Amino acid sequence: MASSKTLVTPEASPVAEGSLRILLLGFSNSGKSTLIGALFGKLRAATDLTPDPNRALTPYRLEHQGRELAIIYDTPGSERLAHKSLHEVANVADFIIWVSAAHRPERQSERQILDALRLAQTARVDRRPPPLLLVVTHIDRLRPLREWQPPYDLTNPDDLKAMSIQAAVTAFSADFEVPIASVVPVCLAEGRVYNVDDTLWAAMLDLMDRDQRIRLLRCLGAGRREENWTLLRRQLANAGRLLLAFPGRAPRRL
Repeated sequence: MASSKTLVTPEASPVAEGSLRILLLGFSNSGKSTLIGALFGKLRAATDLTPDPNRALTPYRLEHQGRELAIIYDTPGSERLAHKSLHEVANVADFIIWVSAAHRPERQSERQILDALRLAQTARVDRRPPPLLLVVTHIDRLRPLREWQPPYDLTNPDDLKAMSIQAAVTAFSADFEVPIASVVPVCLAEGRVYNVDDTLWAAMLDLMDRDQRIRLLRCLGAGRREENWTLLRRQLANAGRLLLAFPGRAPRRL
């Protein structure tokens, strides 16, 4: 990503009109903060502001060439947020990313929190629920444990690692009741970052409306802004980097 982008905490400043509000949720150690860095580049926090440990979230201002493009909200572990606080946080979001670790088998608590959040959002009549993207991290820790040779074709039945990732993606889609096309498997480990710069960006853009897409594209370098992201998403799906339908079913049209 372009080096001119900066992320700073905006606790004392209002949100600029037209800024995109992106909320990251998930349990502790799922990789939320690391994902922010992988998506938007190296973070540069404001040194003149002291984070408040009692805040429900930490906001960062994403700027490019002096213009505010987005506010990124990073929560502490969502298991520690009261439902009221979580709903207050979600009410400001234009887009929600739920981050969950692939190697953690227990997902019931996460599902309960997500269900409560979705129920509260559907009860609102003043705005539509924001798009939700589920990011599955730590896929390098799936079996075979010592193998890591991406890229992986999730439709290749002869690749054990690919099949483990596919099983995780389909399980998360079913367990969280999220369309499988909105589940993106990634690796965020140092030296192993995978499926972020292309697959995750394409999935985010696919879920956004036109105005939101334009705002988010400004975060990218000029060359990447001009890229055909719809075509790239189709190519990534054809290569098995993400699934648009459950195995054995016809994919949805792009």
